[in-house]
Amino acid sequence: MSQGGYVTLVGFVAQDPQQRETKNGSRVTDLRVGATTRVQDRVTLQWRDGDTSYYNVSCWRRLGDHVRASLRKGDPVMIKGRFRSRTFTDKTTGLPRTVIDIVADTVGHDLNRGIANYMRPQQPPVNVEGDPGADGSADMAEGHDMIDEEAIEQFGRELDESFNEADLAAGALEEDQAADAAAPSPIPS
Repeated sequence: MSQGGYVTLVGFVAQDPQQRETKNGSRVTDLRVGATTRVQDRVTLQWRDGDTSYYNVSCWRRLGDHVRASLRKGDPVMIKGRFRSRTFTDKTTGLPRTVIDIVADTVGHDLNRGIANYMRPQQPPVNVEGDPGADGSADMAEGHDMIDEEAIEQFGRELDESFNEADLAAGALEEDQAADAAAPSPIPS
């Protein structure tokens, strides 16, 4: 088992991801994530937002590429990774500041807050010796796209239909529950 500070962070993307390259040529995508605690007022028993904390998240190589392609400002996310704190002196105020940095191992949308569609990255085809068309270059040369637009449209229609069916089922269930609540209860004999 690893000896390190690991954290699971649940929050919202505060800024669009920014990708950069390190001096040795590695790609890293920087992400700013805000997490707001919820607190209950003891007098009114109402829930309200507490303070928001912001974290710098670094996503390296392929994970960074996927984060940059998938996440936008405002998206709900869950991040698992290693954290570390660092202290520096703020140049404008001269005061010491502490920052929490997270190096992400895993990043994903928080599905408690919405729906996401997963798209598996396409693997490059295996090049078979002696078969010049095996690498897919012939399809690209003929103008064939890598994305099947018709399949995506079909998937969207099926998804819309399933949501409509789910809404109808939920509505019918609510009507049944309302009718059950309104019906007189049987008197025991």
